[in-house]
Amino acid sequence: MPPVPLHLLRDAAIAICCLPALAGGLLAQSTATVVQGARVFTGDEVLDAATVVFRAGTIESITPGTGVPEGVGDDSTIVDGTGQTLLPGLIDSHTHNFGPALEQALNFGVTTVLDMLTAEAMAAQWRRQQAAGAVPGRADVFAGGPVTVAGGHGTQFGVPLPTLDDPEQTEAFITDRAAAGGDFIKVIYEAGSAGRPLPTFAVSTLPRIVAAAHSHDLLAVFHISTAEAAGEVIAAGADGLVHMHFDRAGDGEIVEAAREAGIFLVPTLAVLETIAATGGGAELAADPLIAPFLTPEQRGGLGRNFGREPNPELMANILADVGALHAAGVPILAGSDAPNPGTTHGASVHRELELLVRAGLSPVEALRAATAAAVDAFDLGDRGRIAAGLKADLILVRGDATADIRATRDIAAIWKDGVRFERRSVEPTTGRPRLEPTLLTDFEDLDRTTLPPKWSHSTDAFAGGKSTVTTAAAPRGEAGNALRIEGEIKEGFAFPWSGVMVLLGAQFNDPVDAGDIRALAFDARGEGAAYQAMAFAESLGMQPAAVSFEAGEDWDRIEIPLSSFSGLDPSGAWAFFIGGPTDPGAFWIEIDNVELVE
Repeated sequence: MPPVPLHLLRDAAIAICCLPALAGGLLAQSTATVVQGARVFTGDEVLDAATVVFRAGTIESITPGTGVPEGVGDDSTIVDGTGQTLLPGLIDSHTHNFGPALEQALNFGVTTVLDMLTAEAMAAQWRRQQAAGAVPGRADVFAGGPVTVAGGHGTQFGVPLPTLDDPEQTEAFITDRAAAGGDFIKVIYEAGSAGRPLPTFAVSTLPRIVAAAHSHDLLAVFHISTAEAAGEVIAAGADGLVHMHFDRAGDGEIVEAAREAGIFLVPTLAVLETIAATGGGAELAADPLIAPFLTPEQRGGLGRNFGREPNPELMANILADVGALHAAGVPILAGSDAPNPGTTHGASVHRELELLVRAGLSPVEALRAATAAAVDAFDLGDRGRIAAGLKADLILVRGDATADIRATRDIAAIWKDGVRFERRSVEPTTGRPRLEPTLLTDFEDLDRTTLPPKWSHSTDAFAGGKSTVTTAAAPRGEAGNALRIEGEIKEGFAFPWSGVMVLLGAQFNDPVDAGDIRALAFDARGEGAAYQAMAFAESLGMQPAAVSFEAGEDWDRIEIPLSSFSGLDPSGAWAFFIGGPTDPGAFWIEIDNVELVE
């Protein structure tokens, strides 16, 4: 599935803070930390009671029982693990990272993530940071070299991606991805069968991509969404599927082909649950063990959906198919596909674990899917297990997570590179400016070169699209000036837009409380087309909510109730947008007297 970072993609251009100074200072310690007497899941087996010692970022020993080994030192930090479970740091095997994602992941005990679609420059920066030393303030990240075609899935999200458009360039293209440092090759094989048609690779190109990846000792993992595509990439030699198909159920041929090929599967059940519209994201956000640690944007993302009707049968079929693959011996890995609608970084891994158990994995097998199985599948080396000499990435949870998978949510402590990470709770926001019903602007003072304060042009060019917009004053007789918006919606982005935006606070992500506002209202005239208005708010997470409206050649008063913006919580509103349709082509619309009404 795609990430949907529309209006926050600018965050992807900002370096993720890795706190190297913190690492240098804290990891210089020579004292040990001892977790004493906890139940320990090593990644391979369960020890009913054991003591784990780690120092300077590395696990030093693991011994049965509750005794502290000799020679540990009297100045050691002792953590009583009685009644708790010590786990390797969790691994999310399917994410899309930007902004604070890596810090948010660690806040929920996810110490390593695999990024399935990112700009190579950003991936290179993450690798440099990790090569320079421990980064205890965020999750480690491994990123694949993405492979798609011009206009294909993945190109619509504003991340600059090279595309493979000539099959004869396959080997050179993969060589370039390897030279850029890709930790694996992520191939996007998506014809859009479940939605709008998309260009993708010819089936004959798939084995060449796999062979080229293998020639550089890199795995080739595939995005697919249909059973037919799954069968084709398995036949082409894929090492893994990073989604479960969801177009048909009970396909025994796929199960047998996957078993014989020895591939692994990252089913991304958390996002498929959102496609099935069965409410898992909202349920996760309401969990008292999760909610205090969610930012408003994360909470909003968990509340989003794909606009589908609930389909419990679809989700039941998906779970049954994953269970069948697991029963056939296909390795299953935990991956959330955050931050797609209904998911968020870190927290959604805990939902993924619960769904894996519902699919037929035991709690221990689900834990292995989020630890050792990911290490084995992607050859991640020094993590995912609790053993002497490995990284001290650890999570201590209350209760017995080997019997009750939901116990992973009750986190007592997190260590990243041996450093204890203090979880960040999010206090409820109070004292936001209360937005009164008001006239935002009547454009009377508009000149030909500038927009009123807090207004700006807004197009998908911000996210890598090609749409354009211009504005100008439009005389309206005795009614004074209106604002004329002219633009062109162009192909190149999955969710194209072109128009103007008005901020409600001092800056884009400065929320205000619009709880007293009933509707966005404005005068409009246009070409008789269906135009769009959008709302931006904390509750909407990574994606604005859109509503269409019609404007004909005569002036008319448009009134859009805030309740019609799906998922909008007015108490954290950021901005509104008014602009052209989503269909390609030139457009114009004139607006006036933009108002927030009771």
